[in-house]
This record gives sequence, structure tokens and C-alpha cells, in this order.
Amino acid sequence: MKYGMTKIISILMLVILPLTVYALDPPLITPLEKNARAPYSGVLYNSTAVAQTIAQRESLLAQHKLDLQILKEKLGAECALAIGNLNADLRACNQRYLNIMTIKDQHIKDLQLLALEKPKTGWWFFGGILTGALITIGAVYAAK
Repeated sequence: MKYGMTKIISILMLVILPLTVYALDPPLITPLEKNARAPYSGVLYNSTAVAQTIAQRESLLAQHKLDLQILKEKLGAECALAIGNLNADLRACNQRYLNIMTIKDQHIKDLQLLALEKPKTGWWFFGGILTGALITIGAVYAAK
């Protein structure tokens, strides 16, 4: 019995509620002219038209606020992405710079070690004199 009564009430609500919607006054907008039962010319709204206008205004304001919030979040995400990309590029450039500086420093150290190394000049000097003498003697015998 309890469920039967619920079904009956539900069916009645489905029938009655649409009828109450049709019972509302349609929004009326009546233009007024000067000296026509009003002290000014303008437009006369009934309460339904005023409510519709107010609801439309509030709806547009809410829509605008949502659009602004979405745009703000989108621009914030784009800025965060751009900043992240720039930070990654900066880290890569700094790492590349450090690698190049390390290679240059090592090259300078290697060159300093080569410059400070004592050459074996005695052997090179005597080898050069001996080679020069042998070439001269060879050239003299070849010319004869």
C-alpha cells in the first residue's frame, strides 16, 4: 500500500507541475508614450519580464565570471609551462657551460704540464749535430 501511494503521488506531481508552468504569466513588455497614463515615455515591464531580465543579467554575469576564471587558469597554465621550459633551457645551458669550462681547465693544466716538463735537450742537440754532419758528408760524396 505504501508503494502504491508513492506511485500515485508521483503521477499526480508529473501531471500537475507542467500545468503550473503554463499558468505563469508570459513576460510582457509594453512601450509607453508620453501622456499615456505615465508621466514619462519608456517601457513598462510586468513582474515576469522583470524577473526574466534579472535572471538573464545574473546568468550573463555568472557566465562571464566563469569565462574569466577559465581564461585565468589557462593563461596561468601556459605561463607555468613557459617558465618550466625556460628553466629547463637555463639548466641545460649552465650544464653545457660547466662542461666546456671543465674541458678548457683540463686542457690548460695539460698544456702547463707540457710547458713545465724538462725536454731532453742534450740528446736532441747531439742527434741534430750528428744528423747534419751525416747529411753534409752524404751530399759532398753524392756531388763528386
